[in-house]
Amino acid sequence: MSESSYNDLYPERREADRLAALRSFRILDTEPESFFDEIAGIAARICNAPIGFISFVDEHRQWFKAAHGTELSETPRELSICTHTMCQSGLLVIPDLRKDARFKNNPLLDIDPRILFYAGIPLRTKDDLPLGTLCVLDYKARRRGLTEQQTEALRGLAQAVLSQLHLKHSDRALAEAEKFKQHLLASCRDCIAVLDLDLRLLYMNENGMRAMEVKSLASVQGRSWTDLFAVQGAEEAAQAMESARAGGVGRYKGFCPTDSGTLKWWDIVVTPIMNDAGEPQTLLCVSRDITEIQRTEESLRESEGRFRTLVDVMPLSFLSPQAVWFSDRNGAFTYCNEYWYDYTGLERDKREGHGWASIVHPSRRDHALNLLMEAFSKENSFEVEIPIRRSSDDTSRWFIVRGQPLKNEAGEIEQWFGVAMDIHERKQSEEAHRDSEERLQLALKAAHMMAWEFNPTTKLINRSENSLSLFGIATRNNVELFGTVHPADQPKIKHFFERIEIYGADSVECRIVQPGGDFRWVRARAEKAGLDRIVGVTFDITDHKEAEEEIWRAANHDPLTGLANRSLFLRRLEMALLNARQNDTSVSLLMIDLDEFKDINDTLGHDAGDALLKETATRLSSMVRDCDTVARLGGDEFALLVVEPLKLENSARLGSLILETLRQPFIYQKRTLISRVSIGVAAFPDHDGEPAELMKDADIALYQAKSQGKNQVVTYSPHMRRVTEQRVALGRSLREAIFNHEILPFYQPKVCLSTGKIVGFEALARWRHPTRGMLTPATFGAAFEDHELASEIGKLLMSTVATDMRQWLDDDVPFGRVALNLSPAEFIQPSMVDNMLRTLDWIKVSPKFLEVEVTETVLLGRNSDNVSKLLHEFRQHDIHIALDDFGTGYASLTHLKQFPVNHIKIDRSFVQNLENDPDDEAIIAAVISLGKSLKLQVTAEGVETFGQAQRLHNLGCDHVQGYFYAKPIPACEIPALLAEWNQKVIRRRPVRRAFLRAH
Repeated sequence: MSESSYNDLYPERREADRLAALRSFRILDTEPESFFDEIAGIAARICNAPIGFISFVDEHRQWFKAAHGTELSETPRELSICTHTMCQSGLLVIPDLRKDARFKNNPLLDIDPRILFYAGIPLRTKDDLPLGTLCVLDYKARRRGLTEQQTEALRGLAQAVLSQLHLKHSDRALAEAEKFKQHLLASCRDCIAVLDLDLRLLYMNENGMRAMEVKSLASVQGRSWTDLFAVQGAEEAAQAMESARAGGVGRYKGFCPTDSGTLKWWDIVVTPIMNDAGEPQTLLCVSRDITEIQRTEESLRESEGRFRTLVDVMPLSFLSPQAVWFSDRNGAFTYCNEYWYDYTGLERDKREGHGWASIVHPSRRDHALNLLMEAFSKENSFEVEIPIRRSSDDTSRWFIVRGQPLKNEAGEIEQWFGVAMDIHERKQSEEAHRDSEERLQLALKAAHMMAWEFNPTTKLINRSENSLSLFGIATRNNVELFGTVHPADQPKIKHFFERIEIYGADSVECRIVQPGGDFRWVRARAEKAGLDRIVGVTFDITDHKEAEEEIWRAANHDPLTGLANRSLFLRRLEMALLNARQNDTSVSLLMIDLDEFKDINDTLGHDAGDALLKETATRLSSMVRDCDTVARLGGDEFALLVVEPLKLENSARLGSLILETLRQPFIYQKRTLISRVSIGVAAFPDHDGEPAELMKDADIALYQAKSQGKNQVVTYSPHMRRVTEQRVALGRSLREAIFNHEILPFYQPKVCLSTGKIVGFEALARWRHPTRGMLTPATFGAAFEDHELASEIGKLLMSTVATDMRQWLDDDVPFGRVALNLSPAEFIQPSMVDNMLRTLDWIKVSPKFLEVEVTETVLLGRNSDNVSKLLHEFRQHDIHIALDDFGTGYASLTHLKQFPVNHIKIDRSFVQNLENDPDDEAIIAAVISLGKSLKLQVTAEGVETFGQAQRLHNLGCDHVQGYFYAKPIPACEIPALLAEWNQKVIRRRPVRRAFLRAH
């Protein structure tokens, strides 16, 4: 087998994952191990095979970890048979390698003695990645492969190999983890200790012993932790330990001497180490030497204390960068500090001649110098704000310059002393504040907002200038602050001012009546700014209110019909039930579903469907009171909530009235549309009182209405819920059964009346229930109403039937054709034929061995066009088609003409009374005659007596099946049945009597 073909069997991405998993086990090219050698030998002995081996496959080879009965150590991957085993989930058995096209040219088969039989099972990880195989080989072909016991033994041995691999992998990981832990502990500079719950030392790392100046672990092991770390604040340490023993985390700090007496500061964290029960088992203490940190902190605290003392004696303004200056009495600088020189760019060695004119920015020099000259001339301390040029980028920043005259004993000024502080950010803030005030005024106009100020004592108010244009209110003093408020909202205004007095601020929404009579929504916000001063703003929120109303409506109503949506309906249902419980009244719920809505959408388009939905909404709304609620829950589903005083019987009569009202035709684009509905009714207190449960009751009743033929009203009863719960439970159990492969086919033979031979079988579904035994469809047939479940059962049966046919073909069992029943659910899948053909092709079974049976229910469904297409595809691939239960449906002749049918099966209901009812005999004779005329095979089902078989033979029926010949049996019994049957047919010749009872 080439590598490329293996990639076809196993995707490249999964192959990369597989190789990575294989390498992680580190098994390749390892020395032989007795465990694996014994497994290979046991496998060979159990299967009576001369050769057994355990192999692993990498990119280029198949390498043998253990080999029994052969000296091979590895083979090229492209010659490996095991690569096929690895591509499937279970056992691969090849009875005769010479007859398998995949291996007939394999050079390994030319080695003498030649290997002819192979059986192997893949070794798959927990992630379902195949690493290799456990295989046995024989020099003789085996027609029957392995027994069931041998197969189970191989599976168990394969699991043992995998368990050993995982065990070795876990042991290696554990050893590496332990090594890493030791390295981690050795590299940690902290003192790490483990204590028991009595605080006795169990372990301490080497760095910890060095930090504690301990000679050896033995010298301190078993000592109490409180003796070793006798820190100050023993109470804090005890609390930390107690917290850790309770399952929390404890922490404390303190100083204690080392074993040699060195005093050190420690930061100690204590955490519990839990056992499997989640309880503290031991305590982990991590102690960090913080002696140097503690000393540094002490120094910092001392330095900070000195700094704070210095700051306390300095002026508050000195906390920001200061320029300190001295000048003569005329303002020429005599001394400046370093900051001043750095900022202004003055030369330190040329103080003479430098004055204020040299540092003031040119853009405002004249104004600044005038301020300074005026300040100096007054000969008193001064404070001015001027822009000072910055030398680094020739920009300016605002400074506040303070000056103090220093006078001699005669009171004459000898020099000036002062400081200059950068206030640029403050000036910018002030300018921004002024700009903000201007923008605020503009914003009031743009935002349709009015500002006002109110004196609660004098009742006087001042309003902004835009009050008249916005709300028609004059700006002058007015004793009525909210005189235009709508009368219904006046209480809100009273409470508004009361809350301001209590809390200091509040807001209110109300309506004001404009001079023209219209009203608008406004919102007022205000706060108390003084004893007799309240300031606030009022702004128009009419558009916002309208938008809120629109948003609420959009969120709570169906956009197409305008009815309440599911969210609003559920809230009203919850409130209605609450009121009904409190007031001892009733609530009725009607769930309404349109029966033919999909047909209208499919035939007339979605516009017609929308028109039908809106018309339905209009009619329903016209039939209820204001206190009731009509809602569209989604799609074509409506709900009606009816409250007191209607009782359950009144609601049921209302449902009948709705049925009649909605049935009345209406015209859409010159077409007459008729709406038919199904209605489920539930009520409180007759039924459940919780919203979700009452909805479920009505839904169950609606389901019953639709399943009983639609276009009717059904009132809920508890029995319906039990039936529904049983159906749901059955569906859940069947899904588990499908997953566990408990659904399997039993086969009932179809006998030729002219020869007495078995010419085929019908595959009938059986459920091998783990506790109830083998069940027939009479027990679980209701599950086929679930299309998804029915489709899954069909796929499982198809796969199993194909596998059984492959086995019979390998064993040369002449089984004829096998008929498989197809449910309506399977015809919904457009790719059904392709899936079945793909299954047959994968298992290597020709389609000519398969027959499909369909009922007239399938042919009469809405999906008949798709059914016809699929049946023609079956016919093109030589798969026969049988029309089952013929005569019990409608328009059977039409079906025989329209659909490519090969075979018709007479329903057992006509065969049961064949011996006593001449009408049944006449019907069967007509069907047989019709079949012969159309050249169709005719099979009678349900034959249970000798008389029925004889009558059918006399009427010319081709085939029969029923308990008179054989009950349905499992696949494993088919070869024995056919062998015994054929022998009896040969012994009972002439053939004329053979048809009657070959068994």
